[in-house]
Amino acid sequence: MAGTLYAETVGDPSNPALVLLHGAGAASRMWKKQLSGLSERYHVIAPDLPGFGRSPGPFSLQACADAVAGLIGESQPVHLCGMSLGALVAAQVAADHPASVRRLILQGASIRPAERGRGAIRFYRSRPGWWYMKAASDLHDRPTLLAMVNAAEEADITDLLPRIAAPTLILCGARDNESLPDAQLLVDAISRAYLVVVPHTGHLMPVTAAKAFNTIVDGFLANASPTTGSRSRDESSRQ
Repeated sequence: MAGTLYAETVGDPSNPALVLLHGAGAASRMWKKQLSGLSERYHVIAPDLPGFGRSPGPFSLQACADAVAGLIGESQPVHLCGMSLGALVAAQVAADHPASVRRLILQGASIRPAERGRGAIRFYRSRPGWWYMKAASDLHDRPTLLAMVNAAEEADITDLLPRIAAPTLILCGARDNESLPDAQLLVDAISRAYLVVVPHTGHLMPVTAAKAFNTIVDGFLANASPTTGSRSRDESSRQ
């Protein structure tokens, strides 16, 4: 536990810290392959966002950003990675607390989720009750689910992007039909951004293409030096 957030932590605390922010379904447990695969080089911290898993609610995007900012603090900048819902949170933290974020990774990110993700929003809103909560989500209850859906419908990070100062990796699967259209827009809006599109992968890249994800993330954090303007490349997702 760190502050009000429960967090899984692995790796040597003297190594650079890498904070992983989960998506809308599973909480910190979605990062199982990153907790094991990246812990040799990084102090990996994977919190449950407010209203998920073992962290108290209530849920809101602002509550998530405030809690993550409190978790990472101001003393030592961290590498920050957010997937989908977590990318919205990571973008806000990076924009509001530039001194706290050393490098930023936005995976499966959308600028305005409701524009391209109406199908997913309808899916989440239609889930009827506790059985879905237990089977497929780490959200606390249906009211928290609806709060998350409402937040996704209203979210728009357009104004945050020009305020992000950290070198940023935009990471997207070539089969991620909801996020891929925004990938280049994100790169164009962030001054020090770099785009990697991974073939043969979809939205859940950290789970379904963990080896590729870990390799790309490690390479970016250890070696990449994005310059002003956009760059892109494809990466193999072979496991």
